Amino acid sequence: MRRFTTSVSLMWRDLPIAERFATAKAAGFCGAEIQVPGEADVAEWAAAAEAADLPVVLMNLDMGDFLGGGPGLSGVPGREAAFAAALEVGLDMAERLTPAFIHIGPSRVPEGVSREANLEVYRANLNAALEQACQRGIAARLVIEAVNRADAPTVLIGTTAEAAAMADATGGAIGLLFDLYHAAAGGEDLLASYRAHAGAIAHIQFSDLPGRQPPGRGTLDFAALFAGIEAAGYAGPWGAEYMSFADTGATLDWMGDLA
Repeated sequence: MRRFTTSVSLMWRDLPIAERFATAKAAGFCGAEIQVPGEADVAEWAAAAEAADLPVVLMNLDMGDFLGGGPGLSGVPGREAAFAAALEVGLDMAERLTPAFIHIGPSRVPEGVSREANLEVYRANLNAALEQACQRGIAARLVIEAVNRADAPTVLIGTTAEAAAMADATGGAIGLLFDLYHAAAGGEDLLASYRAHAGAIAHIQFSDLPGRQPPGRGTLDFAALFAGIEAAGYAGPWGAEYMSFADTGATLDWMGDLA
């Protein structure tokens, strides 16, 4: 049986946070992922997870204005202090929530700033995050993700190969969050990308293409993809991260098909 985690930020949006965890647990999910940590304070997140007995598997650091179309924080010259503040808050949350993974979110290249200048800040921020997490004894693995340039043309890290190069520069201390939607939307061969970077990939998320839909509503053959990726060595949970703002329970027919 495959294990599935669920985004309690993109999915279950019609429910209060406490009910999102409990309902997801009842639906058969083994863990929760928090993409928008600022939606609640850490005490509310922790209480919801503990009451439902549904662990937080992954949490994002705050991404600043990225989701609204802005540059974000992780690799933006002049926003180093804002990233440091988001990191401190995120590590505080991680101490309470004990996720397996902490996602350092994406950023965009602002107009008039070179990509290399952004990459320099990004590298420094990754190293700072590693250092501070280690100093605080946080066991969660830090991960980074490529965001496709069809949806976000000016994103700093846009392909799995680019993300892998950044992770490799940390000596493997940082892992890859491999999002099947982003890789597919970017035109990648998903099985080839997984095989090429399997050693660095720590966690996988999925949604259908186009439009980050529930599986079965778009063009991706998840049964074949999951089987191929597992044959190549992946044994972790699969993170459902699709857009479902009302009645997520009505979209879960894929769970039986892919279990």
